[in-house]
Amino acid sequence: MKRTYLDNGATSYPKAPGMAAEIARYIEEDCININRTDSNVAMKNFDFLFSLRTDLAKLFNYPHPECVIFRSGLTESMNWIIKGLIRQDDHVVVTSLEHNAVMRPLVQQKIAFSRIPCNEFGYCSASDAEKLIRPDTVAMIINAASNVFGGIQDLESLAEVAKRHNLMFIVDSAQATPYVNIDMEKLHAAAICFAGHKGLLGPQGTGGFIIRKELASSLVPLVAGGTGSKSDSEEIPQMLPDKFSPGTENLPGLKGLSWSVSYVLKNLDSLRESCRKNTELLYNKLKDIKGIRIVGPTLDMSRSSVISITTESMDIAALAAALAEKGIETRVGMHCAPAAHKAMGTFPGGTLRLSPGPFTSSDEIEFATAEIKRIISL
Repeated sequence: MKRTYLDNGATSYPKAPGMAAEIARYIEEDCININRTDSNVAMKNFDFLFSLRTDLAKLFNYPHPECVIFRSGLTESMNWIIKGLIRQDDHVVVTSLEHNAVMRPLVQQKIAFSRIPCNEFGYCSASDAEKLIRPDTVAMIINAASNVFGGIQDLESLAEVAKRHNLMFIVDSAQATPYVNIDMEKLHAAAICFAGHKGLLGPQGTGGFIIRKELASSLVPLVAGGTGSKSDSEEIPQMLPDKFSPGTENLPGLKGLSWSVSYVLKNLDSLRESCRKNTELLYNKLKDIKGIRIVGPTLDMSRSSVISITTESMDIAALAAALAEKGIETRVGMHCAPAAHKAMGTFPGGTLRLSPGPFTSSDEIEFATAEIKRIISL
């Protein structure tokens, strides 16, 4: 059965061309534990990690590549940022569409928060955000693009509010990068967390965060351990990136991410255009199916490729299962963002999410939407 993959919101597929071969070559030829083994191979590892940090710093427009920190993904990165910068007696402002990568650390740490309400399309306004700021508010955490409904928030207007009130502006860029320009300097962002395996077309288990250099001294490391540097001391080294790089990093994964990020930067315009066209085709095909309701932004609004639908014709979980029987891969349910569904009126039933990527073909979209039409008309 041919695989029809429409869940790039979960992880990208296919990955960057040549990435798997690059990872295999690394494991077979250049595998080493950086900062430990003395060899010429170690220098090759330093070089590719520096290049990767430089590429990511360029992507997010931040002049300090040493402030790019690699972790297992955005979820771990957001835990580092929240638990390392925000205290229990602090208050934060979040959107009403946040992923559990943000909400669960806040709840776990018993940190007070207020949610910015959204409109019927899933957008939050700067004026509503400003009304929620209290004397004990220290940060604003913003999901740049909803992983459920696809709306891209107006980061600049929200960041302006944060700057005016001297709040840390923290961005979850999982669904936005690299299809949305996120300028760390323009936003004066305190931190940007990113996923390596979604739009950056890298392997799972990769991602990280960029921390503003002047905040690095304030960020308490979530994990402590060997870094291969300052090994004569039992204190955590304060130099970057070592301060936030304990233990053995996922070097094969980062080698793959280095390959994919380089590919993305070289082909960014064409990847963005391909994803835009695929989103337009999928949206229009779904819109024409009787009994389907698209929840969230319309095509003429600022949106990503994530499209959520509901239908009264049948249970959406049954629809997802029927599609899977035809090899059509989607995601159904809460999408790890229950607050988003409550805000948009799709709780507790959830939605069926379809998310094409830059390598999705028009034939795949035609096939998937034809099957949806056929199944709900039975």
